[in-house]
Amino acid sequence: MKNVTKLMALVMALIMVLGVVPAMAEAAPSPVAEEIYPTAFLMYADGNWVNQVWNAGETPAGITVTEAVITGEGDYTVGLAFDTPAEGLAFAALGISDGEANFPGWKIRINEIRVNGEAIAINKGYTSSDDGVVTRMNIYNEWVGELPADARSWDGNVADASWIMVDKEAFASTTSVEVDFSFFKYGVDTAYIMFADQNWAQQYWLDGNEYGGVTVKNAEVTGAGDYSVGLDFTTTEAGKATGVAFTALGIKHGENLFPGMCIKINDIRINGESVAYTKGYTSSDDGVETRMNVFNEWVPSVNLEDPTVRSWDGSAADASAQIVSRDAFAEVFTYEIDFTLVPVTDKAFLMFADTTWAVSAWNPGEYAETNSVKVEGPGTYTLKLDFAEPLPGFAFLAAGIATGEQTFPGYFMDITEIKVNGVAIEIAKDFTTTDEGITTRSNIWNEWVTDLPEQARVADGNLEGATAMIATVEALSNVTSLEVTFDYIYGEPPAVEEEKMTEEEITAALAADYNAYVAVQSESYIFRNDWYDGTYGRDTNPEYFARLTGWDADNNAVDYGGSFVDAAITGNGTYTVTMTTGEHGFGVDTLLRFFRVTTDIPSELVADGHVTITDCKVKIGDGKTQEGLVVRTEADYAEIVVRDEYNKVEPGFNYLPGANTTVVFTFTVNGLAD
Repeated sequence: MKNVTKLMALVMALIMVLGVVPAMAEAAPSPVAEEIYPTAFLMYADGNWVNQVWNAGETPAGITVTEAVITGEGDYTVGLAFDTPAEGLAFAALGISDGEANFPGWKIRINEIRVNGEAIAINKGYTSSDDGVVTRMNIYNEWVGELPADARSWDGNVADASWIMVDKEAFASTTSVEVDFSFFKYGVDTAYIMFADQNWAQQYWLDGNEYGGVTVKNAEVTGAGDYSVGLDFTTTEAGKATGVAFTALGIKHGENLFPGMCIKINDIRINGESVAYTKGYTSSDDGVETRMNVFNEWVPSVNLEDPTVRSWDGSAADASAQIVSRDAFAEVFTYEIDFTLVPVTDKAFLMFADTTWAVSAWNPGEYAETNSVKVEGPGTYTLKLDFAEPLPGFAFLAAGIATGEQTFPGYFMDITEIKVNGVAIEIAKDFTTTDEGITTRSNIWNEWVTDLPEQARVADGNLEGATAMIATVEALSNVTSLEVTFDYIYGEPPAVEEEKMTEEEITAALAADYNAYVAVQSESYIFRNDWYDGTYGRDTNPEYFARLTGWDADNNAVDYGGSFVDAAITGNGTYTVTMTTGEHGFGVDTLLRFFRVTTDIPSELVADGHVTITDCKVKIGDGKTQEGLVVRTEADYAEIVVRDEYNKVEPGFNYLPGANTTVVFTFTVNGLAD
């Protein structure tokens, strides 16, 4: 009997841990608990599956359970005490009942785990949910093989997180286990000043490196509010920074932790004195770090097509990437920025017209003041309308976010319930879209949409079955009251799969001739860009493409000389391309930002295995031939990469060629039609 009990416990545990659902029923989603506040608890199974806890409110015999009521952001403790020592560990996780409904998108940080009263070593975990109801952080879960799609972290980075936070040997004989944790709506991040003076001699980038004694004042950012950051160059050997090549205010993982929020500059001080500044804008270069350029002359104008570009006042059209004059940075001893992280809000509303078009609303607050609900980010929202006279039906009905495409780009609306006259009606699958690129909306009844629009998106990435008429005419008839509840979900739209080449196109591409070119960029932007670059590429600026080019303190182009021998790829075989630096080499630079061979072979041919690029080697001057190059196919054209800090390609060596040095790349191409 004992073995049967243990087996059943294991089966139930696997159901809880792995999300395995018995085939006997297609259960409806669990209803949200009626309690006002969720409960935090410790899920646990010892090594023998004797002592087990799986749900909030459980009090198994022989176990004293400590739970915590979650009322919002703060620090909490949960734990278990065993009358008889629990031997070993099979599974442990911190859970928050109904956390996904009550605190959608919030993050857990475990601060300490104590076994038998003693703190043990812990690794970094991540927050997620197996069922969309319970928020959890795995402490020890051997059944997980990879991070789930909804994994999130209090510091905005899940790359270093694990589903095994502890060594189970610490649980060999456990009388008690306690978990101290913090619960965050957003998380904790770092704001700082990015800076490089005119000679790139004084720099700061918050990348783990030391920068010559610069004294740094960074700010811990936990959400909307006022912050101050600064740099002090008086502690460096030079005692100051001279001029400016680039500077910006950055929030390291802001796009992950504070999506859609905006930076508002309140004061900029150089050497203790406030300086004049114009309006800036908030954006992100990589979809992770939030930034506001203070002086960035590589950005001549604001790209309003960039979905990350936004402004605290709702318009970035009059903003600039150079908000402070270069002259203000002539001599910099200290440099400070005061700023506010501004929460983004918008208004949700119902847009509608009855069947006679006599009663309608098209903007927040129209028809009734109640037709406007404040939207502050991810969460569940309900829109309600009462009609003085019953509406016979709708000619058009949709839920909308007034300027959602601008305030919350990439978000999804998911209508979960519609009540007509107080009774929930059956609804089909909706989709998120926009007509004009400003208002986000989800159609409820729109008979003019017969095909899904190009802008249609859904949170799960699967548009199959989505429709613009999610309710029936009958269900939307004789309406005296209407309630529409929807989830507002943060996320990037699923990547659109690029159209594949046809067999005829593949045949033609394999018979074509191609080329290969060296592309390089050093830390102070001495460069030869990729052949297809729109400003300094092969066809757009042959003068720059034929040499190495740098910049002086006034941003004038400087000819660094050098020469290149490119390769014409006329069929299968081994090819060589070279770069020879000039007498100035790469100046005083000590590293390369990227160094690669860019071909014009379509990446699809290589990614799908039609063409192979192998035996990739590089020899710098008289140095050792290196073989650890990476063939990269994420760009439009296949690349052979030595180093690329922008795309995180680090093969393990980074030799910067000196003056009058020849670099030789060799590689072999197969699969082309000879």
